[in-house]
Amino acid sequence: MRMDLSPNGIFVKHRIKRFCSVLFLTYLLTVIYLTLFTFNYYVYGKSVNLVMFDSIRLMLRSHSPMLILKNILGNVLLFFPYGFFLPLFFKRFRSFSQLLGIGFLSSLLIESCQYEFAQRIFDVDDLMLNTVGAILGWIVFKIVKWVSVKF
Repeated sequence: MRMDLSPNGIFVKHRIKRFCSVLFLTYLLTVIYLTLFTFNYYVYGKSVNLVMFDSIRLMLRSHSPMLILKNILGNVLLFFPYGFFLPLFFKRFRSFSQLLGIGFLSSLLIESCQYEFAQRIFDVDDLMLNTVGAILGWIVFKIVKWVSVKF
């Protein structure tokens, strides 16, 4: 891969990196808002689910496409950018095990804060779905990186 070291090429690379940084910061603030500051309209209130796949089964049995999309796909998509941006900005998180660990721990922190401060549900299924989202984002990062090196 040829690097454009001309002043114009460096300027473009710097602007792209700054844009991605702003995008990542906006994403992080959005995650905090969505997970901790949105109104909890569920009837469960502050509760804990430690049974793997229990809430996923509940969503699937509801036969409500919106509920399924919001709770299952939404949790995966919520952490997808996290898995993409972290290795982009921090080389340390380019390994699978590092990204898996930080994805899980970040989701655990959010779930714990949701339970403690937002009076919402701590759900083990959300931990799993968020971590899967981070892994999928990491996979896409690796693909994009591989493609950019090839061309």
